[in-house]
Amino acid sequence: MVIKKENSQISETISLDNLPEDFQMVAETLSIEDALKMSKSFGGMTIYIPKIENLLRMNRDEQIRKEFNGTNHRPLARKYKLSETQIRTIVQKRSKLLK
Repeated sequence: MVIKKENSQISETISLDNLPEDFQMVAETLSIEDALKMSKSFGGMTIYIPKIENLLRMNRDEQIRKEFNGTNHRPLARKYKLSETQIRTIVQKRSKLLK
């Protein structure tokens, strides 16, 4: 593929030192070639990357909402090691979103 070959050629000529500091971290985590792909696809955009804890919490909260049957606050609180109040808050967020 032409684009892949082009990225490979560019990544051979660019070193980490030539990249902005924040982008160096991306290239170190992925690879220079993958960082260049990101630059090509998303260059100029501001992209928010959530912390893994936030992604896991969002996933947990969605699971709680799916398992909630209207009366099982206490079992869900035990299962997810949360308070019943926290379960109620999580479930109420869905209700507010649906309104």
